[in-house]
Amino acid sequence: MQGDIWEKQLLEEIRHEVVITMSGDSLEEVTGKIFQTMRKQIFLDIKGPIIQMEAEEVYFQQVDTKRRTEHFMFFFWPLEKLTLTITAKIVVKVKYLNITKEDL
Repeated sequence: MQGDIWEKQLLEEIRHEVVITMSGDSLEEVTGKIFQTMRKQIFLDIKGPIIQMEAEEVYFQQVDTKRRTEHFMFFFWPLEKLTLTITAKIVVKVKYLNITKEDL
């Protein structure tokens, strides 16, 4: 069994598509959450050891904004709050080793 992986090309490359929905108070926060969740999802989907991930395409399929005004003690210092909810489709090029524990 061990001889099967010797001198065999193990590096594979695929394009993987992930759709993620996240919410937050700013565009930076939401995009950070989207890409953090994307990485976690790819590690769950791809079973081999991942060598490299590169986002090739990013599409915002839906963007919802909600604005509300909050007041301190009901009257003073009005503060406008923004909540963004973004659904993004990300196409990622993933390089990984096509090997399992059983191959060793």
